[in-house]
Amino acid sequence: MFNFIINEHNELEVKFMKKLIIFLLILMNLTTVTAVNETPKYKIIASSYNQEDIEEMYEVKDKLIQNYKKWVKGVDDVHQVLADHQKAFNAKYYNGLYTIVLGEGKGKTLEGKLPQKKLVREAAHGYSSYGNQIGLATGYVKEVYHPNYVAKRMEIGAVMGAAPRRAVKRENSDPGDIIILLGGRTGRDGIGGATGSSKVHTEASIEVCGAEVQKGNAPTERKIQRMFRREEVSYIIKKCNDFGAGGVSVAIGELADGLRVDLDKVPKKYAGLDGTEIAISESQERMAVVVDPKDVDKFLGFANEENLEAIPVAVVTEEPRLVLTWRGKEIVNISRAFLDTNGAHQETTVEVEIPNKDGNLFEERPDVVDVKAKWLETLADLNVCSQKGLVEMFDGSIGAGSVFMPYGGQYQLTETQSMVAKVPVQNGKTDTVTMMSYGFDPYLSSWSPYHGAAYAVTESVARIVAAGGDYSKIRFTFQEYFRRMTEDKHRWSQPFAALLGAYAAQLGFGLPSIGGKDSMSGTFNEIDVPPTLVSFAVDVAKEKDVITPELKKAGNKLVWLRMPKAEYDLPNFEALKVQYAKLHEDIQAGRVVSAYALDRHGIAAAVSKMAFGNQMGVRIESNVDERDLFTAGFGDIICEVKDGKVGELAITYTVIGEVTDNGKFSYENAEITLDEAYKAWTGTLEKVFKTTSGEEN
Repeated sequence: MFNFIINEHNELEVKFMKKLIIFLLILMNLTTVTAVNETPKYKIIASSYNQEDIEEMYEVKDKLIQNYKKWVKGVDDVHQVLADHQKAFNAKYYNGLYTIVLGEGKGKTLEGKLPQKKLVREAAHGYSSYGNQIGLATGYVKEVYHPNYVAKRMEIGAVMGAAPRRAVKRENSDPGDIIILLGGRTGRDGIGGATGSSKVHTEASIEVCGAEVQKGNAPTERKIQRMFRREEVSYIIKKCNDFGAGGVSVAIGELADGLRVDLDKVPKKYAGLDGTEIAISESQERMAVVVDPKDVDKFLGFANEENLEAIPVAVVTEEPRLVLTWRGKEIVNISRAFLDTNGAHQETTVEVEIPNKDGNLFEERPDVVDVKAKWLETLADLNVCSQKGLVEMFDGSIGAGSVFMPYGGQYQLTETQSMVAKVPVQNGKTDTVTMMSYGFDPYLSSWSPYHGAAYAVTESVARIVAAGGDYSKIRFTFQEYFRRMTEDKHRWSQPFAALLGAYAAQLGFGLPSIGGKDSMSGTFNEIDVPPTLVSFAVDVAKEKDVITPELKKAGNKLVWLRMPKAEYDLPNFEALKVQYAKLHEDIQAGRVVSAYALDRHGIAAAVSKMAFGNQMGVRIESNVDERDLFTAGFGDIICEVKDGKVGELAITYTVIGEVTDNGKFSYENAEITLDEAYKAWTGTLEKVFKTTSGEEN
């Protein structure tokens, strides 16, 4: 199981500074700084009475005073003072007020929303508990942060399954076939969940949407999995549907053109449900199964062996109509031809917004004044820092088939980029593994949904390739999450551009996307989520071909495979495919022993994570531009090459450094100890997801 979460954090956009300021008032949890003419105003928010938060407020106040004094004395470049001010204080300007929010969301809970810390913790407890109980190894967990996910949090999961080809059947439902409802009982929980997830959320939503949430029953799900894994069961199933959005009306309604469903036979959690509630409830852990009449008793016997409830509730009819009966009366009788129209035909106009140069991550190469400070700052970034406290809530070893654990190396500190596990077999052994990775960056997608989607696909491929996979065998599945659509033609720009970008990347790689899911409800009041298209890449390989990402041995060289680019800052897919194929060859030949795909944060973050697992050091060559250490490198891969094997590489590369055993990261005059880097990397989320016990949680 592969869990992926997107969530809000508070990096507030800064506008500009207009007036000279003096300071008037400091309160325990609110500081207001006002100019002589009372505009603009400053508000420092840290709604907490913890001593460290109070001290932080006074520290910010002192820095603001110093900034004011510096300005009063006169400077050569006022615009530079403004720029420094923006970076230092993350002040958001609105209607004459500059707001500074301290820490990660202190005092930032929106009306009608739960605190972000509560959301991430409670959600993690929920889905880790369920995944662990149903017996699926969770090989990869990641939270992705962006300020605008405060609008609506999204959890995306992907599960890999396998079955013998001989057990896979594709058959049609024939008149007279029986449909059996297997698994959990039906209740009012989840009614309206499908439509609710697509509704605009406001402050009132927290009061009225609780009933839309389904109640999970992990042991029942585990029983269903175990039953369906039996070949003798799969042979008698002609078709089946999992119960999701729409409940009985959809799960059973999709199985045949003509159906007669007896809602009175549907097992219920409690009395009092009317026909509509039974028909649309989205209670979980239920399956609708089509079997031949002669196999009904056999199927019910298999279900009884697993202690699962199984009740025949519907029959396939000759006439192509969906009929639902309740208490002896027909409450639904709809023509299949009408259902097949999918409702009224709709069209809309789209005006695609072309990205400008402002915010282009590929052109952002600011000068690095202090390499050590920048290195540590990068490791502490929310989208770089360690999430081990979150990951360790999940069991990554269930079934004893995991090839990668979420963190690798002797010290289990190198964050892996793919989920790799053996295909589960009931008898015998196998050396076949499945691989899954994801690609997505909310900041790139916010600048350009087209580039964001194209590079999401590229990044997911790069991570599979870095683990030893063959790019040519990859298949994708996409999951999308966008702001609420209206009749405004500009709002359709994001999904339109993102889908075009993903499609262009598919054509470039020559690889298909199978399935997917979307949500167009990412709006809370006036806040929209970033345009989100997440690419999941899936591959199959042999265990001997897979390499782990932690650095292996001092003296090995580090080389940089740079993604060939075409115009408009897009990948040159033809050239990139050649490089990825050659890297696969180098890995199979044993020349490359570890590799790490780069992301928005560049080389420094990648080599640090590679080094943590075995407590190695890295010396970066002085010919590497310090800006390249922190520049986005989507599609690029850093490779550890055996000493003496660099000249044999098939890929096009640049040597950038060497693995050492001195426990330091060094570049020219900058030197960072492993301990310094580790503390920066692990400190950011320690208060949210604990990795050490004995401290107040």
